[in-house]
Amino acid sequence: MAWRYECGPCGVTTGWLPKDQASAKRDEHRNTVHPGMTPTAEVFESNAKSIAKDPVALKRSGSVGGSIP
Repeated sequence: MAWRYECGPCGVTTGWLPKDQASAKRDEHRNTVHPGMTPTAEVFESNAKSIAKDPVALKRSGSVGGSIP
């Protein structure tokens, strides 16, 4: 799984990175471009596929189609 950061105020986006690297890039950006500013409208997201959008994964997890005791 990879993560990326997007700065709402200026639109800077990192590429997909390991979570710790994306977090470090976010901190570096905040400290150098927006020092002292309270973060607003930021996006920190993963590329993990939502299980709710994947019927096969839901069935494998037992969330749907499983037997009820």
